[in-house]
Amino acid sequence: MQKIQVSSLKPGIKLGKNIFSKDFQLLLSAGTIIKQEDIDNLLLRDINEIYIAESSPRLDGKQKFEDVYYNSLDVVKSFMMGAKLGKTLEIDQIEDTVTLLLKQVFDATDLFRQIRLMKQKDDYLFTHSVNVSLLCILIGRWLRCDADTIRELGMAGLLHDIGKVYIDNETLNKPGKLTEKEFEEIKKHTLWGYNLLSQNEWVSRDVANAALMHHERADGSGYPAGTKGYTNFYASAVAVADIFDAITSEHSYSGKRSLYTAAEILWQESFGKLDPRITKVFYDRISSFYVGNKVLLSNGEEGIVIYINPTQPTKPMIKAGDKFYNLATDMSITIKEVID
Repeated sequence: MQKIQVSSLKPGIKLGKNIFSKDFQLLLSAGTIIKQEDIDNLLLRDINEIYIAESSPRLDGKQKFEDVYYNSLDVVKSFMMGAKLGKTLEIDQIEDTVTLLLKQVFDATDLFRQIRLMKQKDDYLFTHSVNVSLLCILIGRWLRCDADTIRELGMAGLLHDIGKVYIDNETLNKPGKLTEKEFEEIKKHTLWGYNLLSQNEWVSRDVANAALMHHERADGSGYPAGTKGYTNFYASAVAVADIFDAITSEHSYSGKRSLYTAAEILWQESFGKLDPRITKVFYDRISSFYVGNKVLLSNGEEGIVIYINPTQPTKPMIKAGDKFYNLATDMSITIKEVID
């Protein structure tokens, strides 16, 4: 059997396991062929994941994740390098890429694992754009946005850092702390990206604004304008995805940190900086995907995540050999990395 998101179901898929309501009433039996009304009913009841039979198609015409990821990287390289040379952005190329990425985001557990495996495949600027697009699509589905909004979120994620093509490579990839002058140069990528995207009529205002405002913060501490409040939903979603991928990636100036560290930082930033509606759903959902995974602890031991504390999801119970570590009570140990 395979566990997948209900929001990704299509009519015609065979159910692999009985589904019960929260008051233990049988809703659907194993072997049932799912209909659209079943999908709607499950979502209405806040049932978000189910098991499907192994023989069920995961998605019509679904390509292997690795193939789609490499194709997407090629497209990102093409339009970013083209933009640097003054070429016009090609709508078909970019929209087709977003369509392919949309088809990959139906099993969140597998998605995070696949992104983790792909992180070292290419230049950070390109992989980051693809990853943020995938994460924005996932956020849209978690928040139950309509199909058009989810597609636009994917587009915003893919294009949010396009202004960085105008930054000198030495500054962009500097392996140390930026000078004040260099940081001021980096900050210009938001305005450059917005200006470039605004020149293309097919790019929506929301997508262009996401490029402009994804570094703004509700307390006014962000850039480029120091705008206060949650002014743009698309920019807020990109901000969360951008921070998560940046923290969990290897950089020229810093090493990667675990997704649990990233989730903790997002939670802290939700108090006055990031949109709490988005950070809460991200924080609540992300940790539960790693039950059963192998992790490296800060004390050097390897263990298995066996339980997620619902009140502190980023501090799970770990089994390491014959020992058990409850990270919610043992503050001296943290998860350094997810390794399998």
